[in-house]
Amino acid sequence: MKTTAIISLLLFPFFGSSQLTDITTNIITNPGNLNAYVHEPVNKPTKKIPLVLVLHGCNQDAIEISSGSGWNMLADSLNFLVLYAEQRGANNVFKCFNWFSKEDQEKDKGEIASIHEMVKYAVSHYSIDTSKIFIYGVSAGAAMSVNYMACYPGTIKSGAILAGTAYKQAESAGKSFSEMKQPTMFDEANLRRKLYSQDSLYTGEFPQLIVIHGTEDKVVQYGNGEVLVKQWKTVFNVTSESMKQVVAGATTPTIMRTDYKDAKGRSVIILYKANKWGHYLMIDPGPGIKQGGEVSKHAKDGDFFSTYQIARDWNLAK
Repeated sequence: MKTTAIISLLLFPFFGSSQLTDITTNIITNPGNLNAYVHEPVNKPTKKIPLVLVLHGCNQDAIEISSGSGWNMLADSLNFLVLYAEQRGANNVFKCFNWFSKEDQEKDKGEIASIHEMVKYAVSHYSIDTSKIFIYGVSAGAAMSVNYMACYPGTIKSGAILAGTAYKQAESAGKSFSEMKQPTMFDEANLRRKLYSQDSLYTGEFPQLIVIHGTEDKVVQYGNGEVLVKQWKTVFNVTSESMKQVVAGATTPTIMRTDYKDAKGRSVIILYKANKWGHYLMIDPGPGIKQGGEVSKHAKDGDFFSTYQIARDWNLAK
């Protein structure tokens, strides 16, 4: 009894500070054996609100990505729900989502199925605007986010992929390492075929794609971001491309933004190329509305709150 009390006292402030509610046991169908948490905005919504699904990177968990990314703070100020999928050590010793596993790349199977069940649970138990469901992933979580976007394209409005890979860039654990270091530049037909492999008759739109990738990323080489953009261009009628430098802080690395627009003038793909930036989440800790995130071994102060920029691109923030 005493030991249990001590553990509870130690854990309470840790979980309390992250403002996460464990809903894992509520996910009845969970073939991928994942954990699930939600963060509700502090103000009770009076209308349906957006949902942001967040997937962490290797050697991370829901608590670290929630504090590092600053999504909870934005959810409170901008009024949306955040849903965190979390890997278990029993599935992957490094707590990486198994984005490279064939089973976990297939619709209604493995980890993908578990994540989809979490989304369905959130929609059925919270006041969610189903036209405004977004996904955000970092590293392995980014690659798994791409998997989800490919398997359930009609569910997601837009996905932000930070240091991720193209869909089915690798289909085994061994191949994943070589592809992350030096991605195969598949041709357009191959990349398009991979995207439609889950439903060759799909006629709907694919989600908007936002890619943020550093040119000095030693874990997931920058070329992976280029392959991903190339893959997504095969499902959109891109009619124009424009590039501009992002105006940010004095110490921010040079960030070039490329907008790929369709005939309607929509930015269907946005690529942020961060010059000389490594395998870290770029944040800007501070009290300002455009500041946030916490420094950790996976997040560095780049004088640029990338999470806020993504929220702006999703029209969640102005």
